[in-house]
Amino acid sequence: MHVRPAEEDSSISLGGFQHGASIGYSMYSKEFSRKQKPPKRRRRRWLFAAFISVFDMSVWIAIYYGASVATGSYNLINVQSLAVPCAVMMISIGLVGAYRNRTDFASLRYASEHLIACIFGYFISAFLLYVVATFGPNPTSSRAIFSASIIAFGLVTLLSRRFFWFARHHSDSAGKFVAIVDELVGPRFYQEYLKSGQHQKVRYVAAAGSMLGKTVAGPGTPELRVEASHILPHFDRETGVSYEAIILAADVASLEPKVIQRLGVIHFEEMPVYSIETFYENYWSKIPLELIGPAWPLEADFVLVQHSVYSSIKRFLDFLVACVVFLFLLPVMIMVALAIKLIDGFPFIYSQERVGLHMVPFRLYKFRTMPPGSDKGDSYTREKDVRVTRLGSFLRKTRLDELPQLWNVLCGDMSMIGPRAEWTRLVDEYERQIPYYHFRHLVRPGISGWAQVNYPYGASLEDTLEKLSYDLYYIRNFSLRLDAEVLLKTLHVVFFGKGQ
Repeated sequence: MHVRPAEEDSSISLGGFQHGASIGYSMYSKEFSRKQKPPKRRRRRWLFAAFISVFDMSVWIAIYYGASVATGSYNLINVQSLAVPCAVMMISIGLVGAYRNRTDFASLRYASEHLIACIFGYFISAFLLYVVATFGPNPTSSRAIFSASIIAFGLVTLLSRRFFWFARHHSDSAGKFVAIVDELVGPRFYQEYLKSGQHQKVRYVAAAGSMLGKTVAGPGTPELRVEASHILPHFDRETGVSYEAIILAADVASLEPKVIQRLGVIHFEEMPVYSIETFYENYWSKIPLELIGPAWPLEADFVLVQHSVYSSIKRFLDFLVACVVFLFLLPVMIMVALAIKLIDGFPFIYSQERVGLHMVPFRLYKFRTMPPGSDKGDSYTREKDVRVTRLGSFLRKTRLDELPQLWNVLCGDMSMIGPRAEWTRLVDEYERQIPYYHFRHLVRPGISGWAQVNYPYGASLEDTLEKLSYDLYYIRNFSLRLDAEVLLKTLHVVFFGKGQ
């Protein structure tokens, strides 16, 4: 990943604005009376998604048709053989961000997720094409043509996205951000942005005149030279500068009314204006914990509340998937149990009291990876922890130690996807130190989850805070689409990540 640190781009010209420019109500009336158009960045995102979708469909048709003609099987081409695999493959890669122009297509992480999604799509489309859609008089093309076409499709679509990423980020069209910061939220946002690896540059402007001449977050950070009330009156689409969005990393109460009005015009007519919370969600897929309050679960945009029927559907799917996976992997589980008995002795199953849905405790089961009684020491499993046996280290890296949790899923204590089920002793400690930690227990804990696939194993309070921000994002955006994305990312972690 190519990372450029966030910095103040003082060379950017915003239409030759002058400091001290004023703006009146008549200007806002004129702005709102104009015919509203979709924000420029939003149009670009939709255009990218539309263009790349048409490109993918064309690639699939060209590959599949070309292979059929080359092998003399063109007479077996029909609508279902073209449409079914194409739709399934596009949905699969779409779940890992293939149609979002903000995705880092050059990263190894995306490459592995893209290929895993193609493998996942291959099996689904093969089942639909050769099992479900085999009725009727029309024969279906050979499995060899189908398989070769899927492989070629996966590689071409991945390479085309990498080409797009490098072309975009080596041109002048790469977007920049304008961040309006104050003394409270600004420093936090600056540090988070540096850690995020976001490639766009940021121009920092002061929320109030009292901050001019100060730095964003202490010595060595960008100096605030411009006030928001001076820059925004002339901030329009004709500036010639490619801004992606404005970020409001400040308390709204610290802004002048005319600044808030102008931000409303910009947000509806030109480009997105993100609050700090919506920026975290849209770009980093987590919730800023400092903005969480006691009434957070009562907010209107909770998918969990709006579509509570998915909770029932999810429970049914959990039971069904757990049954199938349990039966399919039963021989593997027996082999693991025998290996533990022969190498490390009894017991081969380890159980521990964990906290579940609505703070109700339950017994969680795993294959034992440490000597009995090891949990009486350090509450965390550290990197290269001496308590982990040699076999246990292998089981943790491959996630085989978690297979007995399928029984917890069948019993209803856990879900396949959800926040990590934490030890009762740790939860008591977190509840004392982290406000609103109990919000993560609004859903069932899972074998895998959004925090697990986006953040490495945590062994400190700071790591717990980071993972909580991802857990709360999952709870707010609770959906089948997000669960499917977690599933594909879990495969990435299992095959390419490191376990603990």
